[in-house]
Amino acid sequence: MKILFVCTGNTCRSPLAQAVFQHAADERGLDNISFDSAGIFCGYGEPMSANTKEIIDSMQIFFTHKSQPLTQKLADDSDIIITMTAEHKRILEDAIGRGKLYCIDEIAQKGDIADPYGRDKSAYSAVESQLKECVNAVFDFVEKLSADTDGSLD
Repeated sequence: MKILFVCTGNTCRSPLAQAVFQHAADERGLDNISFDSAGIFCGYGEPMSANTKEIIDSMQIFFTHKSQPLTQKLADDSDIIITMTAEHKRILEDAIGRGKLYCIDEIAQKGDIADPYGRDKSAYSAVESQLKECVNAVFDFVEKLSADTDGSLD
């Protein structure tokens, strides 16, 4: 199962989501789920923001990242695409369709993940906290979705 997180620039929210969820999956022994991230309005190769990097480094996990735009291939190769806001989902609905596209708030009912870009570290820490609050709901959703399709997370 491959989950793709999508935000605007792929330097703050979506790489942080990728790291938070990969860390949580590793802790739970879920090696049959992989994670990636992309941006709607970005180019290739930008580093993650300094505050995002600092938070990820504090997780003590190995994580490297360079921005990448959402392409049709990335979308096609993903089983589930989770956007950080309802607006991101709305922008992508025509191109991707509704079959595997979800806003994180639809799954976890914790609200849109606000963009911390240009703000201080506390804004990034708030994003991390909000994403961590979404972990159980997203994993439950993935498990249910997998059971509804073929009974496995593979």
